[in-house]
Amino acid sequence: MKKKVAVEQNLDNVKEYLEERGIKTEQFSGSQFLNASKISKYDAIIVSGSNKDLLGMQDTQTKIPVIDATGMTPQEIYNNLTK
Repeated sequence: MKKKVAVEQNLDNVKEYLEERGIKTEQFSGSQFLNASKISKYDAIIVSGSNKDLLGMQDTQTKIPVIDATGMTPQEIYNNLTK
C-alpha cells in the first residue's frame, strides 16, 4: 500500500522529493489539523519545527508519527518514512 503523508505548506522541496519516490502527499497549513479524524488518514505528518507543538499533535493524541523537518534533508525524511 502506498504511504500517504501530510506535508506543511512551506516544505515544498520535501513534498516534491517524496512524490518523486512514490509517496502520496497533501499539503496543509497548521489550522487544518485540529480535527483528529482528518489526521488518521495519514501515515505521517511532516512539519517545520515552528509548528510541531502548535498543532497539538503529539503521540499521546494520535498514533500518527509527526516528523519535525528542522535540520533534515528530504532524503533523511524519506528514509525515516520508509524504515
